[in-house]
Amino acid sequence: MEIDCSRKKICFVIMGFGKKSDPESKMTFDLDKTYKNIIRPAVIEAGYECVRADEILDSGLIDRSMYALLMQADLVIADITTYNPNAIYELGIRHGVRPQSTIILKEENGKIPFDLDHNRMCMYSHMGEDIGFDEVERCKKHLVDLIENVTKKQEIDSPLYQFINNLNPPILPEEEYMTWFNGFDYPS
Repeated sequence: MEIDCSRKKICFVIMGFGKKSDPESKMTFDLDKTYKNIIRPAVIEAGYECVRADEILDSGLIDRSMYALLMQADLVIADITTYNPNAIYELGIRHGVRPQSTIILKEENGKIPFDLDHNRMCMYSHMGEDIGFDEVERCKKHLVDLIENVTKKQEIDSPLYQFINNLNPPILPEEEYMTWFNGFDYPS
């Protein structure tokens, strides 16, 4: 199977959907606002296609596409605001299968899980129901700059690959990934 080299790079976004409560602060955040106002516009501006799990149009199990994207996406942004267990789990998988090109995003309040507290994070301020215009613009610009820097430098950002020497990432057979990629209908 031949890969379409003219395709845009793909950014898979790991995060909860809708309104979720942070277990520590008890504050409720509309995570769709974060995605719609900050993440998606920044990713597109940086030249990537942006995909979130709820946008995957797959007639089979969503898990297959999700795992393929965690392994093969050119970039992954993981918003761990509210400590969504699925988001944390998916971030762990990404760190296990890909040494670089992962950005962690989090609302600035609340503590950071111990295993992630040494990772660089893109922090933003969320008011709960909405995000202020100035904060959206600041964070969007910061995220675009971060995406461009991560893309250019290709430095190891996975703690697993930082601490374990000579580790080789697993390889997903091209036909597994391309089966998903060729059938994907990008959201507009």
